[in-house]
Amino acid sequence: MKTESLRNELLFLLICLLFVSCTKEHKPEIGLFYDDNISLDYHQVIDAYKKLADFYDEAALFEKGMTDSGKPLHLFMISAGGDFDPGSVRNKGKGIVLINNGIHAGEPVGIDASLQYAVYLLEKRDDLHHLLDNTVIAIIPVYNIGGLLNRSPFHRMNQSGPELKGARRNARNLDLNRDFVKQDSKNSRSFAGIFHYLDPDVFVDTHTTNGMDHQSVMTLIPTMHQRLSGQMGDFFRHKMLPVLYERMNNETTWGMIPYLQLLNRQDVRDGILAFNDNPNYSSGYGSLFNTFSFMTETLAYKPFSERVRSTIDFLRILHEFSSGNNERIIELRQEAKSTTRELDYFVAGWETDTGLSEKVLFRGYETEEFSGEFTKRSIRRYDHNRPWSDSIPFYDKFIPVTEIKTPRAYIVPGAWNEITERMKLNGVEVEYLERDSVIESEITYINDYTISSASNQGRNHVVVLETKTRLGKRQFHRGDAVIWLNQNSNKYVVSMLEAESPVSFLSWGMFTSALESGEWFSLYAFEPEAMEILRNDRELRQEFERRISSDDEFAGDPLAQLQFVYDSLPHPETETGSNLYPVGRLL
Repeated sequence: MKTESLRNELLFLLICLLFVSCTKEHKPEIGLFYDDNISLDYHQVIDAYKKLADFYDEAALFEKGMTDSGKPLHLFMISAGGDFDPGSVRNKGKGIVLINNGIHAGEPVGIDASLQYAVYLLEKRDDLHHLLDNTVIAIIPVYNIGGLLNRSPFHRMNQSGPELKGARRNARNLDLNRDFVKQDSKNSRSFAGIFHYLDPDVFVDTHTTNGMDHQSVMTLIPTMHQRLSGQMGDFFRHKMLPVLYERMNNETTWGMIPYLQLLNRQDVRDGILAFNDNPNYSSGYGSLFNTFSFMTETLAYKPFSERVRSTIDFLRILHEFSSGNNERIIELRQEAKSTTRELDYFVAGWETDTGLSEKVLFRGYETEEFSGEFTKRSIRRYDHNRPWSDSIPFYDKFIPVTEIKTPRAYIVPGAWNEITERMKLNGVEVEYLERDSVIESEITYINDYTISSASNQGRNHVVVLETKTRLGKRQFHRGDAVIWLNQNSNKYVVSMLEAESPVSFLSWGMFTSALESGEWFSLYAFEPEAMEILRNDRELRQEFERRISSDDEFAGDPLAQLQFVYDSLPHPETETGSNLYPVGRLL
């Protein structure tokens, strides 16, 4: 009986092994319908990636954090030899390319294109598989999950397909391509985890654009090359970008031009301006960490199938370039990281240099004006029967407008712990004071600012108009965060903590309560005290008299005069409440 039982168990095990073997032999059927003007929905996309991960040893699908939709953010990786550990991959000298899709779920081209490209790689089509020898492909299948779950024919109007499209904003009604540094969404915080887990060498975020009509299917937003440290910017501008444009224009039927921001809204022939992708945007965020970063923007008026195919070709050409230049890209990034760790000055604001341009070939259509049947207003119409081609100016250089001397460190009081937590999500190393300490630091006062009356991304923007700084001793406390400026993340830290940075936490309204007045005085009771203060303080009295004689408005405003005296009092730093910026700078 025991022998027969053992025989049956072995037979059952053999049948199971044969079943698994047979199952493994059948490649998964991945349905892609972009030629039929159909984009996959969320469940179809994740199911397809699960099938690929189950079948191919070189593929894996991970859950990496949560999103505002209540569903996890997925990361799909393709790596030769089945090595999905970024540290191990780096030790082998391999690079990593990260592709993000569906940030605006109404622009789904990248969702379908990335899945198709993954199939091509894994099925070893078109001799692509060898690119994996030195380059790992990482894909976020759908970033804005909440938006894709909310599909409609009427989202992201005026596209030539697909039939159903997701919503632009996410489940919390945030535009995720404005949330990369402030990180109010769970999506962006999970993305930061993925980004710093991988530390990608190359990053591309896929989009669709409308605006003016032209002959090219693909437009491209490369990150501002001047934001990249060391020799990275020169390599990016003079080698990487020319190859991508040349190959997309000469080896494909789609064509590719820079993203269209017109110098003159009436005529593209006057030139186009490079897009200033500040770090709120995906590519700007990537460049803060010295990653070669792009946003692809396919033209909404082209058929959906063409937009998907052009994105596939761009991913292929980018992958081929990254693989062919892998050693140089890794070398440049290591050099850039070293430069960033020793950053002396930081540029917080840029503007386009309209005095310098280069020529790019633009293929457009002649236009004519006609009266709209519905509104009767003048409307521009593009005539596809009258194409034209010409070289036009392209302004892709930027001038620094706000330069900041980098401190040795910042101190963020423990009361603002949510700021410190966001820092840590972005790879920032944080130390904490072990005891209460009086520390000499640069103290910043926000003397003048405006707060927007309308909210943007759920926040009212703060624009700093004037600051005043001085060196002084300031009380800090046990548990306050110290962030030293000797890190790979230096550019992110300065961007977010400098009061004058246009994308700082302050600009996003996260320090607004610190700008509100906390103390006041009794009007009738303070007046005799103010007179006594002026009698006993000669310098203050002279300054007061100068203001009276030179400023008619001040001379006629008794309340302003009392405020002048009150502001002169040596309050504790925390009680000059209305304008003290909480973050200290150690010089």
